[in-house]
Amino acid sequence: MKAILTLLLLAAVSAGVFALGSLRKGATDKPMLHVAEEVALTVNVAKPEKGEIIRLVQAPGDVEPVLEVDIRSEIMAKIEEMPVEEGDLVRKDDLLCRLDDKELLAQIESAEARISQLKASIVNSDTDLEKCERDLVRQVSLSESEATSDLELRDYKTLRDKAKAMREMRQHELAEAEAGLKRIRENLEKTVIRSPIDGIVSKPPSGRVAKQGEVTVTGTMNNPGTVLMTIVDLSKMQVRARVDEVDIPLVKEDQKARVFLQTDQNVPVPAKVVRVASKGTKQQGRDVVTFETLLEVTSNDGRVKPGMTANVEVEVARSNDAITVPVEAIMHRMRKDLPESVIAEFDQKQSQVDLSTRAKQAQYIKVLYVMDKDVAKVRLVEPGIADTKRVELVEGASMEDTIIIGPYRSLDQLKEGKKVALSDKDKKDKPGEKSEPKEQQAAKEAKPEDKKVESADKKDEKKDTEPSDEEKEKTAAARNSP
Repeated sequence: MKAILTLLLLAAVSAGVFALGSLRKGATDKPMLHVAEEVALTVNVAKPEKGEIIRLVQAPGDVEPVLEVDIRSEIMAKIEEMPVEEGDLVRKDDLLCRLDDKELLAQIESAEARISQLKASIVNSDTDLEKCERDLVRQVSLSESEATSDLELRDYKTLRDKAKAMREMRQHELAEAEAGLKRIRENLEKTVIRSPIDGIVSKPPSGRVAKQGEVTVTGTMNNPGTVLMTIVDLSKMQVRARVDEVDIPLVKEDQKARVFLQTDQNVPVPAKVVRVASKGTKQQGRDVVTFETLLEVTSNDGRVKPGMTANVEVEVARSNDAITVPVEAIMHRMRKDLPESVIAEFDQKQSQVDLSTRAKQAQYIKVLYVMDKDVAKVRLVEPGIADTKRVELVEGASMEDTIIIGPYRSLDQLKEGKKVALSDKDKKDKPGEKSEPKEQQAAKEAKPEDKKVESADKKDEKKDTEPSDEEKEKTAAARNSP
């Protein structure tokens, strides 16, 4: 009962307010009750533009050479000669380092002597085997005439087998000695270290190039060994970038890219993507997942040096004839804050997506607002690629529309049918209209008093230039004189 009385009371009050608003005074014809009009929302607007738009993926990285070789010693020896220093240009097969080879030369002499000894021993074994064969033949003939025992015959067979085994053993020892000699000679060749590529001598990971007189250490499982120097090929450089996991699905091989060096961020260096890692990594102490991406520098720019830090921009999408608007024009509105027509259009496009009613109510929809006369109209949009300033519109607006782009405090209050007004700045320079030259604007804005003063000044100048009556008579007399 109370609810019914409350509704009746509200209806009566509304009817009274409407009646007072329609009643007017006789003389002035003004309404008896003044109702405040809706205050227009001040907005900034812009016209869509047609042109090229590029989507970029940015990532930090480090510059490194494509080909870089660490020079190590494969044997342990003292450095006897080091003809190169850091920064020297070397060609393939140039001498980089010579190690002490005296010990290896002595080992070669010893191995050659051992081989000669084994060859003589094999000759001796052949002679012993031949004698054992003769003795065995004689014993066989004696056993046929029963002039010897079976035990003696078996002893001679054993001596023959021992001589044959001794000969085979000496042959295996000879093969082992020859292999050892070959290995020593290979080590002797390793005392001369030559450059495997063309490049520049640079510091190894240890921090300095080895010096003459130092002893090199060969690498083991736990010890990497001595790195004498590093040869770097500066003709081909690459950037090892770390791309965020959000952007990595967009990055593909052979995409164009630009490299911005810390030394000169105004002039980029062209590059292209050559490899994208299949597995992400986390830096120590951070939860951000990045994917290692290699980019090859496609120009021989002398500014690119190994070890530099750089920022890369990968071109992942491009549209040459796109309708674009400022990024601030695209807004996210909750489903419940939009008119039914926009919601119906959105549901029609999302018909293939299976969502619950609760999920639909929580959806945010991308829209923009256009200014139709002095009223804001909402449009459902389908954005395309975007850069840092502008976004492509696949659907939702045309070149004739006036797009509301700000300010931010006004964008939050925009609704369908909201009354809007141009800001002072946009009133002076309306979108789509060409501004007049400054000289014409100054002439139009000049005050009448200024124009009067200017005309008076011109009259005074004219008076000063005109000759007086006396000067005119003198001139006429001069003309009439013979």
